[in-house]
Amino acid sequence: MSIVLDENIVGIWYALTGEKDDFMLAISKCAEGLELVYRHRYYASDDPWDERDKKSWYRMVTKKNDVQHAIETAREMVQGVAMIAVKMGRLMPPAQVFELVRGDKSVEDFAEVLMSMPWAHSMAATRH
Repeated sequence: MSIVLDENIVGIWYALTGEKDDFMLAISKCAEGLELVYRHRYYASDDPWDERDKKSWYRMVTKKNDVQHAIETAREMVQGVAMIAVKMGRLMPPAQVFELVRGDKSVEDFAEVLMSMPWAHSMAATRH
């Protein structure tokens, strides 16, 4: 499973949840309504492409097409996960949550903003 940047992407949220783990969530439009894909990642090393990293992926689909409500829900969810990390002593306050909502940006412009984030990493993809 992964987060796909295409014409359906609505937004992406990111938060550190410890010294060696983070949480990311994305909302996309889909045939059924809206899709939330999120994952918790535990780093095996400082290499962002380390295949030993443990990732727990989840997918949730809602038939509601209320994008604003989904954005508000995602915001609350990621802030809640970050606050749990703070309350458990895994992070020093304040918890940092990053929110990128696409709005009327093209996918290319959205991806450019995303890749400018300090936590984002890209890898050149080749088509087969």
